[in-house]
Amino acid sequence: MKTATFKNNNITTIALVLALPAACFIVSNLLNEIGITGLYSIMEPIMENAGGKEPIGWNLLILFGPVVAVLLTIFQFVRIEWHFTQKEFSLHFSVQKRWFPILVTAASIGLLAFIFFYMMIENCNCH
Repeated sequence: MKTATFKNNNITTIALVLALPAACFIVSNLLNEIGITGLYSIMEPIMENAGGKEPIGWNLLILFGPVVAVLLTIFQFVRIEWHFTQKEFSLHFSVQKRWFPILVTAASIGLLAFIFFYMMIENCNCH
């Protein structure tokens, strides 16, 4: 039987850092929409100076940072075991209680869901 799992909090910390720009972007825009402009006023010049009005690097980090974070953390707590015989292939998944990677994965999936629904609502042609 072979087992695949990784246990490294450094990788989880890197994943958290990759997801933070998307979270900060979402929070600053939500606060700006309800009239609290402080965080948005701080972030706007930083993003504009990073490469114009639509900096491609920030957009990629905001969109793909949570995706990479999920890919880095999912194998921190999901254990995959497999066993080959001549008659069958046995594959087992189990979830380990490692809360830091689980929370980072859940937060990253939540960010991705928020971005997805925002894009759907923003581009909806419903009348």
